[in-house]
Amino acid sequence: MLGLPAEFSADFLSRLEHLRLKTRRELQGMGKGSHLSPRRGSSLEFAGFGHYSDGDDLRYVDWNLFARTDRLYVKLFKEEEDLLTQLFVDASASMACPQADRKFDFARAAALALAYVALASGDRVMVRVLGGTALPASPGMVKGRHRIADLAAYLSAVRPAGGLDLPAALARELALVRRAGKVFLVSDFLMAPRALTDGLRLLTGANVDATAVQVLGGLELESADLSGEVEVRDVETGERAVVTLGTQERSALQRALARFSRELKAFCLRHGLRYALYVTSEPFTTFFMRAVTDLGLAH
Repeated sequence: MLGLPAEFSADFLSRLEHLRLKTRRELQGMGKGSHLSPRRGSSLEFAGFGHYSDGDDLRYVDWNLFARTDRLYVKLFKEEEDLLTQLFVDASASMACPQADRKFDFARAAALALAYVALASGDRVMVRVLGGTALPASPGMVKGRHRIADLAAYLSAVRPAGGLDLPAALARELALVRRAGKVFLVSDFLMAPRALTDGLRLLTGANVDATAVQVLGGLELESADLSGEVEVRDVETGERAVVTLGTQERSALQRALARFSRELKAFCLRHGLRYALYVTSEPFTTFFMRAVTDLGLAH
């Protein structure tokens, strides 16, 4: 259906239709929409009073206030505008490992589900791939739920490869748009700690409402296929090492990955970012509908 992943059944799309993006502060949009803006407008959301000026609509004069003060005041309302949603998807080589976990496939599914929610709400969406190789041309900024097909085709053509300099990549992308809105960063976040924290700090410094969506593999977390003397290779740098892994070492690796996710979540929450974790052993649709609040969505 529309080139979307198999998880996007008619029932799942129907459930996405009932979700809306939720922001923790009012952000200035680009056109008429359903989100409250700092601008003054004509929605039903009352914003305060202003002094009457010649030409103001008399329907908005507060006559009760005039009776008390002998001065004319008009009621002010907040504007409702659309919202720009930017989705950044990590396509570095680690997103393809282990192959059986299909991390990049599910990262793509998460981005498309979030994009569909935004498009169905009348918002504008921009999807960008960070890393990867031979990237196709991006559809750019799109609006209208039918454009989900263009986004699906764009992400389907991406193949994870190489490394990712997260701070440099995010800095380039954020500088291109420079608009307030929602930002989702979908990644396994398996990178050097300094690069990770510097990249996430760029989001906290921008005028955006940001969410980090971490995708980890079920097999990756279990490390069950690692036993005895094995050669391990960093798929992004090519570095190799021979290590001996037994039960204790596998348990230590599992604990380290679990601790890493906890520390990433704590960092995000301390710095004003939302955080959601998806482990690929869980059905994707179950995760998405359960994590609505963590993803900054509302029913």
